[in-house]
Amino acid sequence: MIVNPMGLSLNPRCCSPLILVLSLALTWSGIARGETEAVGAQALNLLSSFAADYADAVRDGQVTDHRLYQQQKRQLQTVKTLVRELPNRPGRASLERSLDTLQQDIEARRDARQVQRRANTAADRLAALYQLQRSPIHPLPPAAEGARPFRKHCAGCHGLRGEGAERGPSLAVMQRSAQFSLYDFYNLLDPTADTLHGTGLGADLDGRQRWALAVLVASFPVADQLPPSADLAERYPALLALPGMAITRPAALPDDAAAALLWWRGHPDAVRALEHPLVRAGGLLQLAESAHRAGDTTGAYYKAVLAYRQGYLPLRAQLEKRDPPLAEQIRSQWSELRDALNGDGGSAGVIAASQKLRASLKQARARLEPPPERPAYVFWASILFAGAVIIGLLWWWQLRHRRRVR
Repeated sequence: MIVNPMGLSLNPRCCSPLILVLSLALTWSGIARGETEAVGAQALNLLSSFAADYADAVRDGQVTDHRLYQQQKRQLQTVKTLVRELPNRPGRASLERSLDTLQQDIEARRDARQVQRRANTAADRLAALYQLQRSPIHPLPPAAEGARPFRKHCAGCHGLRGEGAERGPSLAVMQRSAQFSLYDFYNLLDPTADTLHGTGLGADLDGRQRWALAVLVASFPVADQLPPSADLAERYPALLALPGMAITRPAALPDDAAAALLWWRGHPDAVRALEHPLVRAGGLLQLAESAHRAGDTTGAYYKAVLAYRQGYLPLRAQLEKRDPPLAEQIRSQWSELRDALNGDGGSAGVIAASQKLRASLKQARARLEPPPERPAYVFWASILFAGAVIIGLLWWWQLRHRRRVR
């Protein structure tokens, strides 16, 4: 009889079959999850390209490019087929109905904005339903890292600076670039998901190289533009951090936020100085939640550790001085999250612990903000008020003294 570390007794005669069955089950689970991610990524790829190109095929209710229009109809049909291949989960029927409605919009040649919005909504719903990872766990690489693979794989069709050529469209058109998220660009270079370039493109690239290419492509439309105003970083902090920078499409944002994100995502190395560490921590915790829901418990724990080390730890001592009770609350919540990640409570416990911690980190950020500067007139008004009070007290004391003398 053998006792394993978890306290269960195992008979040596039945260990091998049992271990074999468990290994096969785990292997099948991994394969099934990998197939789901590959099929889901392919569907997302087609939807994002469809949304970006529809305006070139239909304008004012008229087909302006019949070849592209027919190609897009085939793309959407392929998306519907891929979605039917995915595991049947609560919410898939609603996703399929939204794709049916999208198909009706295409047949009726609806307004491009409406069709693009519906296609992007369907893509986001697909990613959420099948818990597809759309953001890197490490900081985004600078655009310069993508220069060599771009020359090798892309420049022949798109030009050395993305200006376009006979075989490929321009990558420097801002309106079109705004229709894609950074993940959409990354996904176009995934040989298991890409149906437009062919399986050869990206086969020799690792994940970091594909993200570097995505950043480089995102930088082309803003190559000659100045950085956005620093106050926009305060107004839209989630766009500076992951996953927001990776999964947000600029076209879905207000004009000022869209313009800022277009520049920020093409210059992530310059943006890190603007990103608040606690915003970075919150973004990494969101990624940890997604990873745990997808069954990647090791990845979820690693992301939570990064959130602590890169986001909270640099400011912990400062918070302990400014607000000791809040610092103690956050310390306790980090412990709760760690226990949830290491335990068997499932995703619900992890998500609950992570959300409590993210709420406390928001409080900590507000608590660490410097007090607002008072305008000069407030200072002088305070001086005048204090002087008036002193003069009034002296006058009152003098009157009282005269009465006593009399």
